[in-house]
Amino acid sequence: MAEKLPKLVLITEAIRRDIQAPIKNFKRFEVIHFYLNAPYGDMSEGDLKGCRKVEINDLLSEITAEQPDIIQGVEPFGSRLGLKLSRISQIAQKRTKAKLVCPVFENRPIKKRFSAIQRIVLRLFCPGFFRSCDMIFALNSGAVKNVKYYAPSAKIVTGLPWGIWGVDTQMFRPMGKKTKNQIVFVGRWVKEKGIMFLLEAFRGAKNKIPSLTLNLIGQGPLEEAMRKYVKDNLISSVNFIGFAKNDALTRYFARAELSVYPSIKTERWEEQVGTVNLQSLACGTPVLTTYSGAIPEYIKEGEGAILVSERSAKELEEAIVHFFKDEIFREKLTKSAREYAKKYDIKKEIEEAEKYLEEILSEN
Repeated sequence: MAEKLPKLVLITEAIRRDIQAPIKNFKRFEVIHFYLNAPYGDMSEGDLKGCRKVEINDLLSEITAEQPDIIQGVEPFGSRLGLKLSRISQIAQKRTKAKLVCPVFENRPIKKRFSAIQRIVLRLFCPGFFRSCDMIFALNSGAVKNVKYYAPSAKIVTGLPWGIWGVDTQMFRPMGKKTKNQIVFVGRWVKEKGIMFLLEAFRGAKNKIPSLTLNLIGQGPLEEAMRKYVKDNLISSVNFIGFAKNDALTRYFARAELSVYPSIKTERWEEQVGTVNLQSLACGTPVLTTYSGAIPEYIKEGEGAILVSERSAKELEEAIVHFFKDEIFREKLTKSAREYAKKYDIKKEIEEAEKYLEEILSEN
């Protein structure tokens, strides 16, 4: 008879494939994943194995019925709904006597990220919530500061990308021959991703290297402005691919010679991880990105990557031109890209996560 595994219940507001698929790598825990929405349209029936879509009003009773050993709650900073899910996970912990863990992504300073009224609500809830957590997985240095702002003595683990799980190096891998002088951008078409700076940089770089091409993968409210900029500036070879499901991204990453991800910090947002950078590196494609938010905590200059200042089309343009004109430099970054990404391989990261969970269970 197989040994009964301890039960881990995950709670997620919205799931997507690159975050859900790695969960199959948990070996020492039975995982049940409750979620409210799957808005990205990239989940197959097989991907949803172990998942259970629930209405928020039924979530507490569903968790309680499972009698889990560990509950993974939701950070209270993400949204109003996330705050409600945090409270539900806290109540479920008390009812089931389970251990409670929580990932925290938010890295904008509390006083800048939230309004005065929001800060009052968080001040009332967060100290007790974070103290009730047996372990908090902070995904960046800003998240550590935000947790300590409310609970200085909270038990915080850093360096483990809980929830995003790193990168699936079996899915994201080199595939065939690269397309010479091709650049790819993958992300939301919003100002925070710096995409207008990329278009300006591409225009300048293309004047120096006419054979450059740019594939834009994603969607968002800036599409009209992006298309207008391209048309007004007579930029050729900019391809608006649009939304691509997660399993199709490998092809776009792998065939490009360079991936550009020029995120910028805004008043209410900054990059919390920059997962697409790791996905590109795993495909053997170097990345050009920015010293923005938590990106430098995950991506290192010279290790398959070039990092430049935020909001600088000039620096982006210079880096693009250097990359494509210096063959030795380009080959060096390309050779190191995938090896660096392997540091964040999902199997290794989930194995590490299970060690922490077993440590929690061993505590009285």
